[in-house]
Amino acid sequence: MIFSPDEVRIRLSIMDLIRDGKASLKDAQDALYRDDPEMVARLHQTVTESPWGHSRLAMGDYGLLEELPLLSDPEGLSGKRLRHDDKAPLRPQAQRKERGVIVKEMASDVSLWGDGDLSPDCAVMPDREALCRLLQENCWLKRAPFGREQSRWFVTDTAVEGGYGQTVDPSNIHSLKISGGKKSFPFPVFYEDKVRDVIWTLGWDIILNTVSALKDKKARLAWLLTHHSYLPNKTLADLSGMGIATVERRRRENDG
Repeated sequence: MIFSPDEVRIRLSIMDLIRDGKASLKDAQDALYRDDPEMVARLHQTVTESPWGHSRLAMGDYGLLEELPLLSDPEGLSGKRLRHDDKAPLRPQAQRKERGVIVKEMASDVSLWGDGDLSPDCAVMPDREALCRLLQENCWLKRAPFGREQSRWFVTDTAVEGGYGQTVDPSNIHSLKISGGKKSFPFPVFYEDKVRDVIWTLGWDIILNTVSALKDKKARLAWLLTHHSYLPNKTLADLSGMGIATVERRRRENDG
């Protein structure tokens, strides 16, 4: 069967909606309200009654791991068209194809940061932004341009080669228009059995112990700005006991 460009677009949009848990005909017609509702209904039936549709209706947000191209996997780049004088970028191949643990989950996992008696909002646990900075400082993540005006976090080549994690690109499963950037942009993950090893290298316990040994707030902030200025202002304020405005002022003084 040959489909027109509009039919192909509508089919892909319906598949995106199903991946997002919006599998009903009403969901499809609401999202594709600019298109002919009868065409949407016909294509929705075609998709949902296909073997793909039957298997996908029971899946979660990520879908089949085999369908997720990895930015660290050369095969994930094979669909990009290169000029005759271009060379395909050589990236280390991901060691596994599994969901992995995202940074937000790592930051909120109390068991990784204490002996089990910490609350999720305790100041001794780094939030997602602070954890990203720690991972960057210790060469697990890197910040790189993505698109025209954005940058994203990527797992470093060294971490991929070592079998600690990968960067997942879900753009062939979720479209920006239908799913939004949260589900269609690349994101880093670390393998579950490697997470504790990664956390151990960050030296967060050393930071906490050193700060606790300093008696006053001023000394704490001075030490933090000298040795860990890469951390966000909020984290420095939490660790030192100073206000965020004070941290910002002291940072400007140090940079000036």
